[in-house]
Amino acid sequence: MSVNTFGRAFRISALVIAVGFFSAACSGEEELSRVTAGSVSGTWTGGNGGTMTLQADHRFSTSGIDWGTASAGSGCPRGEGDGIWAFWGSDPDSPETSSALEKYTEGDTVNLSFNGVEQGSCLINLNVIEGGSTLCVSDDIEVPCSLDLRFTKAGADAGRKNP
Repeated sequence: MSVNTFGRAFRISALVIAVGFFSAACSGEEELSRVTAGSVSGTWTGGNGGTMTLQADHRFSTSGIDWGTASAGSGCPRGEGDGIWAFWGSDPDSPETSSALEKYTEGDTVNLSFNGVEQGSCLINLNVIEGGSTLCVSDDIEVPCSLDLRFTKAGADAGRKNP
């Protein structure tokens, strides 16, 4: 093997190793946790003091959260907001597609659909991690917590875990 060929093989090997490390680092360290609707119901507090309350009847309200920084859509509320939440899932009648439907009673990703906001102008998904004790926002389907916006259960709800 010539020095030129050896050098090229070494650079290619180094590149493959570097890409492998980079892919592992970007694949998302967090593992999603499947939970029930009852276990996500309650009040969640964000690192910035904002709160979000998910009710068992699939209604929600938020306060003190700038959702515009968490969505590419321009229609997200900044501060107060309310609407309907649902788990993402695949409908047995059309398993090749997924959607957020209230009929799903468990899941690992919660979708928020705000009242008064045009459909598609605000996409907020909360990924369930750490056994159900944390919800985090992501704008990348392959990285569960790509944005620095996480919520933890507040008060007495915090001890309630996924059964």
